[in-house]
Amino acid sequence: MKRGGNRARALLSCAFPALAMALAMAFALAAALPLPARAQAGAPAANLPANPANAAAPVELYLEVTLNGAATGAVARFTRGPQGLRVDADTLRELGLDPAALGFGDARERDLDALPGLTYSFDAAAQSIALRLADALRTPVRLQARNARPVGAGSASPGMLLNYDVYAQLGANARTSMLHELRWFDERGALSSTGVVGLSGGGRRYLRHDTSWSWADPVALTSLQVGDLITRSLSWSRSLRIGGIEWRKNFDLRPDLVTYPMARIAGSAVVPSSVALYVNGMQQYSSTVPDGPFVLDQVAGLNGAGQATVVTRDSLGREVATSVPLYVDTRLLAPGLSDYAVAFGLPRRDYGLRSFSYAARPALTGSLRHGVNDALTLEAHAEAGAGVANAGAGALVRLGHAGVLHGALAASGGDGRGVQATLGYQYLSPRLSFDVQSTRASAGYADLGTREGVPVSRVDDRITANFSPSAGQSVSASLVAYRLAGGAPGQTTSRIASLAWSMRLGEGAYLGVNAYQDLGLASARGVSASLSFSLPGRIGASVGGGRRGGDPTWNVGLNRSADFAGGFGWNVQSASQAGQRYGQAQLQYLGNAGQVGVLVQDSGAAVTTALNATGALVAMDGALLPARQVGRAFALVSAGVADVPVLQENRVIGRTDRHGRLLVPDLVPYAANQLAIDASDLPLDVRVRATSVEIAPRLLSGVVAGFTLERYQAASVTVHDAQGRPVALGTAVEVDGGAATIVGHDGVVFVENAGADNRLVLRARDGACEVKFRYPAAAAAAASGMASIGPLTCVPIKGGK
Repeated sequence: MKRGGNRARALLSCAFPALAMALAMAFALAAALPLPARAQAGAPAANLPANPANAAAPVELYLEVTLNGAATGAVARFTRGPQGLRVDADTLRELGLDPAALGFGDARERDLDALPGLTYSFDAAAQSIALRLADALRTPVRLQARNARPVGAGSASPGMLLNYDVYAQLGANARTSMLHELRWFDERGALSSTGVVGLSGGGRRYLRHDTSWSWADPVALTSLQVGDLITRSLSWSRSLRIGGIEWRKNFDLRPDLVTYPMARIAGSAVVPSSVALYVNGMQQYSSTVPDGPFVLDQVAGLNGAGQATVVTRDSLGREVATSVPLYVDTRLLAPGLSDYAVAFGLPRRDYGLRSFSYAARPALTGSLRHGVNDALTLEAHAEAGAGVANAGAGALVRLGHAGVLHGALAASGGDGRGVQATLGYQYLSPRLSFDVQSTRASAGYADLGTREGVPVSRVDDRITANFSPSAGQSVSASLVAYRLAGGAPGQTTSRIASLAWSMRLGEGAYLGVNAYQDLGLASARGVSASLSFSLPGRIGASVGGGRRGGDPTWNVGLNRSADFAGGFGWNVQSASQAGQRYGQAQLQYLGNAGQVGVLVQDSGAAVTTALNATGALVAMDGALLPARQVGRAFALVSAGVADVPVLQENRVIGRTDRHGRLLVPDLVPYAANQLAIDASDLPLDVRVRATSVEIAPRLLSGVVAGFTLERYQAASVTVHDAQGRPVALGTAVEVDGGAATIVGHDGVVFVENAGADNRLVLRARDGACEVKFRYPAAAAAAASGMASIGPLTCVPIKGGK
């Protein structure tokens, strides 16, 4: 044992010097050789080819190139020098890269390692190179987090309509009146006139409200209105009724258009991934992105402070979440967007009392708002009339994520000289909101409304705060103070404080408590509590009580609204206020032709009964149709077949009448509205070329949505051969020597367009045969359009023709 150990030690003593000598020679050889080219992104130096014998002479390499993980399909020229791989500017351009952005300079060639923002991996065996640009040098993939509905110029079919609301009170004080809108429309615009007609009783007369013609351009988002109108105003100015003309920017033409600055969130994906956007915990958008940078534009669904979270998830399920705080104020305008209105005309007087009463001298008003950037919107307003001129300017400034400050200063001249200043601040968030605004005007300040007998408030202050301690719970407090010009102090000054609390109690139940106090009059106070909840059968219930001015109040009610597709609705209510009992009951029926109802009211002193009917009459497409009240836009579906289901945005909204028509109200003007018919309910002898259409009606107009339906004579013919067996499946058939078809199962041949007399020629391997038959119209009508004929024997044709 001792001898073996000595021998092992002797061998090791010889091996160590030999190993040390071998390592020394290896290091010396490595030091003598040129260094291999460096490769970023973890590229091993061993992948580089061996240096040529002459290290100073560059070697040309033609390599297959991938860029940012995607194959380019290009084989590009590179050179290998003493320091590694080199590339020229022309090669970079061929690959779609900008040499200037990579800091290429004036050199003919540069080392790949010296180009900032560019990394590579070189595979000598595959003769390929993978290039990757830094995110800062790549064009981000743009994703639209909000998809706008397509908009068009809009169309209108000529027609007229009458919207009406008839009210008839029965009993000793019987009277009947009708509120109406008469409208005419075509491609040139819409002419509308509203008023009230006293049909019976002491108020038998006609009182006109407004008459105007309007036209709109949904592409330029402008509109023109001539006639009676209400001028546009800003938050620190006032509107005026005039009879004249107005030209304005009209964002209402595109209800899908977002006019305020929307957030933009940037991110990057290391590998192709899915991306999801969450705003305040609610998913708003999802899509897929390639590797590299991306930008989410038009992040909506937020008003005030909130948080947007972008989550990227790769194919292995690995997630990366990035949260960004946001603040959005819908009062701001997007950068570069302008909103304006200019109106000229005669101020309207005694509205609702006289049909035609206007001032003798005209007035001119104009308003302008412009979005300078995401955080600044400028405003301006000017007006002039009989003896008064007024002008002012203001701004809204977003203070980062801390809310929006807004202010304005206006001055008046002429018969009323003075100034008005407005200053306010608003902060909104899901948990806490705060709004304060103060407007002060000097004694001589005036505007066009002042000339028409409506004084300007000398003081108008508002403070509102809202706090949500938990989901479904809210506490709010407010203080409102104002002072009008002239009159006794008690009649022109008021300061009212209020406090409210509400809470959601489970599904469909809400509890609320409200209190108020007039700080100038101790007896003017009140407190109330209410509870509303849902009952089975789509029934809503409410109960409440409190005190107002020292008197107890209470109310209780039940209601059920009529279904949109039609049916009955009702409500009952009982209440007491200031010691006086009150009760009412109402029954309504909603149909395709409108809504009718009966109302019974008990005021304690008397019981009154009233009837009510609302609806419309539409004259269009050569027909006069009763319908529900028509709103801003509508369509007349013309199918030509009765009792066909009509769908709006994949929801059944009614069936065609006996003439095959149905009026569809309340469409979105200028947007693509989808209407369809349910072809499964069509008779068997009716076919339709298209079951759905998209229409974009103009504002205040209607469009005929026609569906082309064709009736044809169809027959199912059972054919047997000479032995009485069904003809073989797939046998070729000629119908009257023209249309071709084949035999189905059990020898059945479907004939789509059958005439009065018909001939079928069947051609098989063993020859041809024929079948002749007459179309039984009466039998087909009894079978809802499909006639069943046979079995008939196919008679061989001599000569096979």
